[in-house]
Amino acid sequence: MDKNRETIDNALKMAWIMQLKEDWKTANYHYFKNSMRPPHFELSGADRILGNWRGGHWRRLSVSIFLIQSYPWEYVQEVLYHEMAHQYVEEILGIRDDLPHGEIFKSICRENGIDSSATGDIHTWMERKKNSFSAQSGNHTILDKVHKLLALAQSKNEHEAQLAMAKAHELLLKHNLSLLDAHAGRHYVYKQIGNIGNRDAIKSLICSILCKYFFVEAIWKFGYEQHENKNGRALEIYGLPENVEMAEYVYNYLQNISELLWIEYKGQKKIDGNKHRRTFIYGLLEGFYNKLENQAVTSHSNKLVWKGDPKLKEFFFRRNPRRSRTSHRYSTSCHDAYASGINQGKNLVIRKGVHGKSNGEIKYLN
Repeated sequence: MDKNRETIDNALKMAWIMQLKEDWKTANYHYFKNSMRPPHFELSGADRILGNWRGGHWRRLSVSIFLIQSYPWEYVQEVLYHEMAHQYVEEILGIRDDLPHGEIFKSICRENGIDSSATGDIHTWMERKKNSFSAQSGNHTILDKVHKLLALAQSKNEHEAQLAMAKAHELLLKHNLSLLDAHAGRHYVYKQIGNIGNRDAIKSLICSILCKYFFVEAIWKFGYEQHENKNGRALEIYGLPENVEMAEYVYNYLQNISELLWIEYKGQKKIDGNKHRRTFIYGLLEGFYNKLENQAVTSHSNKLVWKGDPKLKEFFFRRNPRRSRTSHRYSTSCHDAYASGINQGKNLVIRKGVHGKSNGEIKYLN
């Protein structure tokens, strides 16, 4: 047996089992209307098999320890949902003689946005997952053009930088409108982005920016970091692969640049500590939101109007059939910090060069 697996703390294994049980309960409620009884859960030592449902008197649902150790928990959830679909077909529909991945099973998966391919060899499935996030060749061309415009947005000439960003966004808008007009089949993906932690007004505002101006749908879900046994909220975004890639970049960019501009402002104003940090960053993002809104008005005058992607909404609603809305109220702690953030946000440009998790590290968009 692999030494890494031998050294997993028994308490951590129990925590994983408990989290699987909680995720099973949530999925049973969301996708299967609380119709199933909890099975026996098991962590499998199989290196290559993702998971397994063994029905009959065993009633055992197993998930690979290797999968849990090696990949994000959202992938573990996907395998769990897949095995739950098997459980539903056998125990609720009473079908035991059909092929394991027959049409009835696939139909249940389609209706609930569950990955019917989340089975078999781990490495094969991961390769399929990786390929599913790759934009089609024609759409890669669009991304390449957007990336070049973002590179131009690094110009020290403020007018040139603003123009480059406006052109990049207009290019994305035209691209998405053309896909809707063509009525072509579209492949949607979903991905959890950012760190698992608390949801706050700042993250919620970034989420609103992504949904309104970057062609994705998003929802806050309960997330889990299995290596630290840490629960929190995770932002999950949905869309075409190229839009998800762009939205993730923008999310990380805004988190990073917000911190960098706050540090700069704090130094200029000789502020000790982070008392007005949230007020400044909230103002910054609100100013940026208003800037994008003004650009959208200009696009409307050019008859470029984005009203959303109905097929994406349908996909999103299948994955998230029971949604609830929450709002965050935020009061400013310092008018000067808020006003300065607003002014900087109105001039903020998405540039090529601030990427990655919001830890101050500068990375590049490929």
